[in-house]
Amino acid sequence: MVSFTARGLMPPVFTPLNEDLTINYGAIPPYAKFLADSGIKSVLVGGTTGEHMSLAVADRKKVIDAWVAAGKSTGLHIQVQVGGAPLADVTELARYCQQAGADSLLTLPELYFKPASVQDLVFYVSQVAKAAPKLPVLYYHIPSMSKVEIHMPSFVAAATVTIPNFKGIKFTSNDLSEGAQVLRTLKEGQEMFLGADTLLAPAALLGIKSSIGTSFNLFPKLAQEILDAVEKNEVDRARALQEKLSLAIEAHTCEGPWVPIMKAGMEIATGINVGPPSLPQRPLSAEAKQRIHSKLRTLGLSK
Repeated sequence: MVSFTARGLMPPVFTPLNEDLTINYGAIPPYAKFLADSGIKSVLVGGTTGEHMSLAVADRKKVIDAWVAAGKSTGLHIQVQVGGAPLADVTELARYCQQAGADSLLTLPELYFKPASVQDLVFYVSQVAKAAPKLPVLYYHIPSMSKVEIHMPSFVAAATVTIPNFKGIKFTSNDLSEGAQVLRTLKEGQEMFLGADTLLAPAALLGIKSSIGTSFNLFPKLAQEILDAVEKNEVDRARALQEKLSLAIEAHTCEGPWVPIMKAGMEIATGINVGPPSLPQRPLSAEAKQRIHSKLRTLGLSK
């Protein structure tokens, strides 16, 4: 039986790039150590934040290798997002992850011939899961990007019956009512990871205590403080800390698209340079970076 034990905070890691847009593999070991030293136990490789949908399959494999190696030295659980490509490439990546030693998989839906029903989506995820039968497989629900808007509680129930190694979902939606329904639908050994950083405290108060959020790269200790406050039933403190995290995220979002702003913020907040975004996205201007720096400094969150 395939087991899945990752819980809590899981940063979706950036893919470090050099200025010429080649991958900076040398930045990955110290990046992994920073996260592990900050109390992080698991990371997601190749998600939206990791930009793997913009990379060639060969490059995605090399990034997977680098993070698997980093996981061995730091003890990090390495989850890899394999979707965002033709199904033949997705299943190839799933097989590769199993061979390379990744710990679990996450997959987007088909993004062109989109699934239109629960049955369609279960079939798609089953194809990915069959390619890596020894690994836990989770589904990446992000309707704002994928435009696949299928009722997640129904999908989870059907996938659980049909797919032996199906172990849950990343739920990137602000609909906490549906999220709570998913949580009630999950079986033992499955997990739902919230994908909305600004809802970390409200979701935790509802019992959703695992989360995948880009801001956890920048502010891992602040995110953990929020969960600790919820665990201790310090509701006012949890709300105040969530407000601080939300203001930090807002300092970025007014400056441009998600990945370029957060890549810029990573260096400002931690000193770790993950480089520019991959094409076709474009980096922020120096002026935009300075504005982010100024706001984070006011919040006491800049390096």
